Amino acid sequence: MWVILFKTLEGVDYYGDRPDAPEDGDPRAEFYDFDINREYWNFLEADFINPVNDLCGSLLDFDEDDFFCVEQCVKLKTWIEKRFQQETCPALKPVYEKILEYAIKAIDLGTGIIIQF
Repeated sequence: MWVILFKTLEGVDYYGDRPDAPEDGDPRAEFYDFDINREYWNFLEADFINPVNDLCGSLLDFDEDDFFCVEQCVKLKTWIEKRFQQETCPALKPVYEKILEYAIKAIDLGTGIIIQF
C-alpha cells in the first residue's frame, strides 16, 4: 500500500490521460509506503474508500490504485479535514494524515497523487 505525491508531472509517462506511477526513488515524486492490518480493511473500505470514490469519482479498491488530479485533491483535502472532526481509527489516522499532507502539496504544486490500497 502506498501514496505517491508528484512533485512535477514533467517527463512523466502516461497511460491514457493518467500519469504512471514512477519507480521508488524517482526525484519527480515522493513516496509513502504503509501497511494496514487486514482486520481494518472492512472499516477502511466503509470509512474511506467508498466515500472518497463517491465524492471524487475515483476507482480506489484493494490492490488497485488511482490518480487524483488537483481538483480531486481539493475534494479529498476537504473531506479528510471534515473527517478529522470526528474520532478517527488510530490505526488509520497516520495514513489519512499523510494523504492529506500529499493532497495539500499536490494542490500547491499543481500536480496530483496516486493512492494504492
